[in-house]
Amino acid sequence: MKKDSLFDKYLLAKPNIRMVIEWPILIAIGIIGTIFSLQTIPFSPISNIVGVVFLIVGFSIHRSSHRTHKQAHKQSEKIQKLATDGIYSKIRHPGYLSLILIYFGFMFAWGIVWISVPVVIFAVLTVLTAIREEEMLRNRFGQEYEEYTSHVPWRFIPKIF
Repeated sequence: MKKDSLFDKYLLAKPNIRMVIEWPILIAIGIIGTIFSLQTIPFSPISNIVGVVFLIVGFSIHRSSHRTHKQAHKQSEKIQKLATDGIYSKIRHPGYLSLILIYFGFMFAWGIVWISVPVVIFAVLTVLTAIREEEMLRNRFGQEYEEYTSHVPWRFIPKIF
């Protein structure tokens, strides 16, 4: 059996652990950017409003995913049951979609250009987490997961991705 790399361990870490690392980075860049008046994203305040909308939608999706899947904040290996109801009947990773929306919400709401670098990195890491988690779920749940993916083919956005 292949030993997980540090990168794999980070991808499959308990979501609260990742949040303790990622969110302070975004918040710190936002605060530093505000204090030092760093370059802002064009079309402010419209971009700021878009950011707030992304944050609201992201937190709403996150809440909805947790109502359906009570184990969503557990480490991937500790998930005991597939969530296939509610929002999980439309997309396979609503919790991860919500995080991506929240990351971009931070970026647009704060309006600091430099925050886009970690936002894109964290969004890519979140997509990689979903892909890596699917491998683990496929190994763990086998045919049950295959049937689920055939009924719900979309990871994040129905009819798109």
